[in-house]
Amino acid sequence: MRYRRNPEVSVTEAETETFLVLPGTEEVFYLDPLASGLWRLLAEPRNREEIVETFRAAFPDRPAEELVGDLDAALAELLARGLALSVP
Repeated sequence: MRYRRNPEVSVTEAETETFLVLPGTEEVFYLDPLASGLWRLLAEPRNREEIVETFRAAFPDRPAEELVGDLDAALAELLARGLALSVP
């Protein structure tokens, strides 16, 4: 399975912070730094392995199990809220 941004989502970046709004809602979603990095990475469809590999290379000193857990949680949240989509 591959994942990508939902192209209908509005994005606002203010300095180091990222905020997303799904059209048709008034809800604003704040992305922490890890989720912001994931959001930027999902500009192109990626599978889980590509995501993990990219983040492991970027954060080699962070424990792999912790990093993967945080990435899985962030991706699950983006998917659950409709901010990211799974694609074949």
